Amino acid sequence: MFSAMTRIGNKTGLRAAYGLSALLCATAFAQDQEALSLQRTLELTIANNGTVRAAFLDLEAARSRVRQAFSLFLPTVTPSFRYDTSRSETYTGSFAGVTKRSDGTPQVTANWRLLDSGEREWSYQSSRRQASAAEWDAIQTVRNLLFQVHQQYYDALRAQELMAVSEAQLNRAETILKQTDAQIEVGMAPKKDRLQANADFLNAQVQRLQTLNQRAIALTTLKATLAWPESRDLPKLMAAMVPQRFPPILPLAEATRLGLANRPDLQSRRQRLSSQRYQVLRAERDASFSWTLDASYVRQFGPDVSDQRALTFLVSMPLFDGNFARESARQARLSYDAFEAELVQAERQARAEIESAHVSLSQDIERVHAALAAREAAQLNYEAAVESQKQGAEGTTVITVLTAQVSLVTAELNYVEAVYDYLISEMRLRLAVGESLPGEES
Repeated sequence: MFSAMTRIGNKTGLRAAYGLSALLCATAFAQDQEALSLQRTLELTIANNGTVRAAFLDLEAARSRVRQAFSLFLPTVTPSFRYDTSRSETYTGSFAGVTKRSDGTPQVTANWRLLDSGEREWSYQSSRRQASAAEWDAIQTVRNLLFQVHQQYYDALRAQELMAVSEAQLNRAETILKQTDAQIEVGMAPKKDRLQANADFLNAQVQRLQTLNQRAIALTTLKATLAWPESRDLPKLMAAMVPQRFPPILPLAEATRLGLANRPDLQSRRQRLSSQRYQVLRAERDASFSWTLDASYVRQFGPDVSDQRALTFLVSMPLFDGNFARESARQARLSYDAFEAELVQAERQARAEIESAHVSLSQDIERVHAALAAREAAQLNYEAAVESQKQGAEGTTVITVLTAQVSLVTAELNYVEAVYDYLISEMRLRLAVGESLPGEES
């Protein structure tokens, strides 16, 4: 997370990232026939996605407001030039006639507010915390998008795996149908067995069409997030690496502690709450007396050169303004209380998200182990049933083989679902506890 903060805080790196985005797009689209890895997908998303760009632009605007607030501590120097031309006519008397006059007066004015009752400092501190909140918002935006890309990429791979399962199911159903026909021809099976085998074959065709549709939808969704050209098809996605051993999961209490301390969305809320506290101080000062000490200097040039210096101390208090200033201060305090209440609720929601993600990941690991064992057992059972049918073993009917096939398909589907649910749950827990996600370094 701290590396992400350093990266976002580096203006040169930010501009360089935008400068490289066009190169990333061009390279990716030129190589769109190659397999598209998850890392490459993440890089393209960061380079192309409009939501990320908007977040960084908001960050730059917040930094600009910090510089603007700091400028109030500095003097202002304003050169100016005034040119006057006049014409007057006198019709009677000893000065009768036309008089013309032109005069140019250059001058330089300098003003500097030396001291005040705290308004500038409070505005500056408030803007600094708003900029810090914008940095955390940018990090959270990037991480949310990276998680979304992980999820969509894995969903697309899941759809591909499910399509492969449905195609294998279709091939097995076709094989069983052919074997049943062969046994019927030699009188080893009754003709009615073909009805069930044919029905399963047709159902397998329907299932394959459904998985084709799911895959098309998943790839379309991923293309939209990537900002991939509509005229180009996505290249083949690289298969995900399923770990043979699962890393240990942090205890729930430790994950919750880290999440509450590190989550960018909570950090952003805390910074905005702190910023609002300075707004309250500023509003309360405006509702009471305030004072300023200003110095000014004016230098005029031209035919007559002159200097004018002034030191002004001003104390003011809104004696009567229809309670405008007091109500403004009250609104600022109420806004502070609202921010504080929202922060408390956000922390509660964060705890719930962390616990939910923690439980899901733990259960998904168990599901992967169980699904793997079930798939291996179902595969052995199916192979034994098919071999028995080929040999014409007594008691082995087409129903026996079809039942074994259903068990195998169910086990394969469960395994695919468990694997990709685990991969997504792993990223969800990292997001929930405020850890950096793969691709953030892009």
